[in-house]
Order: sequence, then C-alpha cells, then structure tokens
Amino acid sequence: MKKFLYAFVAAAFPVFVVAQKVTGKLVFQQGQVLAVTMEVKNKVGQEAMGNNIDFNVDGVATHTFRVTNTTEDNHTLHHDVKKITFKFDGMGQKRSFDSDNAKDMEGFFGAPVKDILGKSYDMIIDPSGKALIIKPEKIELAKYDDRLAIVFNMLKDVTNVVYPPKKNEASFFKVLPDTAVGINDTWSEISDTEGGKMTTVYKLSAITDSTIIVDLAGKSSSVTKTEMMGTSMVTTTSSNYTGKIIADKATGIIREKTITTESTGSTEAMGGNMPVTAKTTITIVVKPTE
Repeated sequence: MKKFLYAFVAAAFPVFVVAQKVTGKLVFQQGQVLAVTMEVKNKVGQEAMGNNIDFNVDGVATHTFRVTNTTEDNHTLHHDVKKITFKFDGMGQKRSFDSDNAKDMEGFFGAPVKDILGKSYDMIIDPSGKALIIKPEKIELAKYDDRLAIVFNMLKDVTNVVYPPKKNEASFFKVLPDTAVGINDTWSEISDTEGGKMTTVYKLSAITDSTIIVDLAGKSSSVTKTEMMGTSMVTTTSSNYTGKIIADKATGIIREKTITTESTGSTEAMGGNMPVTAKTTITIVVKPTE
C-alpha cells in the first residue's frame, strides 16, 4: 500500500508543476526604488570602397524607478537616468566617457549626456504593467553635434532609456500577458520601432519556487535617417533576436533580461550603397535599492 501511495505522489507531482499557472499581476512597495542597469555591447561592420570597417561600442546606462504610489488598481512610478558610460573603438579612434567624471561632462559628449540626465517622467501603470498615464508623454532631446552621430547611433539602446513608454502599451515592467499562463504557453507582441515594426513571440519556459522564466524571439525592421558632416544617410536594417526574461515569482517584477540581436542591411549615402552587419548584446539587471 505504501509503495502504491509513493508511486501515485511521484506521478502526480510533475503534472501539478506543469499545470501551474501564473498571472502578470505586479506587486510594488510604497517608496521602493528599483535600480536598472543596462549593459550594451554593439559591434557594427560596414563595407566602404572595398574596405571593411569595424566599430565597437560598450555602453552602460543606470536608471531608477521610484514607486511613489501603489494600489490594487494601479502603480505610479517616477523615472530618472542616473549614469551613462561607454567605450568606443572605430576608424582608428578610441573614446571613453563616464558621466560621473566632471572632466568628461565638460568635453565633447558632455552636453547631450547632460540633457539626457536632466530628463525624467512619471507613469501610472495597470496591475500587469501596461502604461495608462505618462507625464510628460514625450521627451525631446536637443540636437547633438553631427560628429557624434556614429557613436550615439550605436548607443541608442543606452540613450533610449530616457524615453517613456507610449500610452496603452507595455511598460518596462510588463512581462506576462493579461491572462494567466502556464509552462509552454506563448503570446506575441507587435510594436512600432523607429521607422519600422517589431514582432516578438514569448514563451513561458519555466516556473520555479522563486522565479518565472520567459524565452523570447522576434524580428524587426527599421529605416533610420541621419545627417553627418552635411551628408544625408539612410540606413535600412532587418534584425532577428532572441532572449530570456527572469522575473520574481512573488512580485512579478523583472530581475534580469538578456537579448542578442543580429542585423543586416545597408546605408545609402552620396549615391553609394554600403552593406552593414551588426551584433548587439543587451543585459539588463534590476535590483531594489531601498
């Protein structure tokens, strides 16, 4: 009889784990501050006049969300960008920057970074993380020197943390869909990107005692227009990306997110067409500070 009971429990337990469902409801604490560190490694290869030119940028952005109000129906968070650092290597030039360094802030890159650090926004999100109200709804940055175009284009994932989500779209904290999901359930998201579209498919791959793990994969396309030294450039790219999100099971709040993107495309300038390839790796870590 005991052997039969043990066998029944052992057989039933995996079924229970597989059948487990989770919801996207977020749990915040009043006054809580969440520090978000985004690390970006971006390598771009461009062919020009028969020569291959490589550009490498490693950038880090640190920003925070302070929970200013939380109820059963919604959460209010205040966002600030705290720090930006990067290292650039390309076309025989090496540059580095740290916004905590006063000398760097007085230099070539200081003004646009100071503009970013001076911006903030407040947002109200619903229990699953969809943006309901954003103030201001749009953040405008001053136009930077054209000579910074190459570096800042490669750093756009870092500098874009300054921008709020769009109303009625997913905020940074939305991980799961509005309905309960279980292991191997999938859902998709389509969003507008700069001059293009992004389609992402998510899959709930695991539920542990303390975490929810979601795999993601998707495609995007973009057309970017820039001007450098009086020359107009139009870059068209197609990208494929994969990644993983780890969220806290008790609160639904994201802990880590990694995305690797591989892109191909071309840049049109001065009547010529230059092939472009890129690989970008993004690692995001979220930690409570209070």
